[in-house]
Amino acid sequence: MLGLRVPAQLGWFPGIRIRQTSADEYGQIYVPFVNWTMMLMTIALTATFVTSDRLAGAYGTAVSTTMVLTTILLFEVTCRRWHWPLWQSVAIAVVLLGVDLSFFAANLLKLLEGGWIPLTFGLLVFIVMITWHSGITTLHKRNAKYSETAAAFLGRLTAEDIVRVPGTGIFLTRFGKGMPPIIVNYVTQTRSLFETVVALSVSFESTPRVWPADRIKCEKLGKGLWHMTVHFGFVEIPDLPSAISAARREGLPAWDRPTFYIERYDAVSRSKRPWLSRWRVALFAFMSRNSAHAVDRFRIPSKELVEIGRRIEL
Repeated sequence: MLGLRVPAQLGWFPGIRIRQTSADEYGQIYVPFVNWTMMLMTIALTATFVTSDRLAGAYGTAVSTTMVLTTILLFEVTCRRWHWPLWQSVAIAVVLLGVDLSFFAANLLKLLEGGWIPLTFGLLVFIVMITWHSGITTLHKRNAKYSETAAAFLGRLTAEDIVRVPGTGIFLTRFGKGMPPIIVNYVTQTRSLFETVVALSVSFESTPRVWPADRIKCEKLGKGLWHMTVHFGFVEIPDLPSAISAARREGLPAWDRPTFYIERYDAVSRSKRPWLSRWRVALFAFMSRNSAHAVDRFRIPSKELVEIGRRIEL
């Protein structure tokens, strides 16, 4: 389970709902989607193959493939993390791969007897992971082009005579510096901005709980502009409205009934893309629409939340 959590955090897998089952251990989690999927697949395999003898081909192929991939990962670790001499890493990898590939080749003879099952499932997961990672990376690069420094943003507000309206707008973003695209686009489209604007980022730590004194980090960017990072432990229920109330102790103004803004992206394929690339964009868009969004856990009242939709061509 923890192995699935890490790819999701690193941008290699869509967001899924994860429940912490321990208040002390970071890796003890329950993932409903994975458990239900494993249950359904186990029932389907049992009903199809009936006996364990007929599943021997699938089991042997899965184990031998895991051995090959483990040796490849070991080679990467010895070269990039442990900084072994190249000849030493290659020598060890060649010896291990000689054994692993012999087992793998032998199990390929049972490909039609069930060996295709783990290979097909592994291929599907691989396609999902590279598609999601490619889409997220491209999405972040496109978004970064629309961000601005705080000084440039304040200068544009003055130069374009942007109206500052009463109230407080809190814009959720992953950007840790400058003005995120959601705020820049908001000003571009509405030609106005709240008197108090907060670019808010949420950070989940590897510790169970965060001390109240370390929960909030605030930085004033300019006239009425703030950047705030709220830190939560992995067992804590992230309650942003309560954290916002506590932020007053950090020197922020007393915000009355702030409005939260988030941005949802609808990825579409460019018209000139080849067919092979279009279906990957369609797959990424499908996963993006159906993945779990962290904002759903933040206890933001619906009447105080505004979602801004934006189409991005990939």
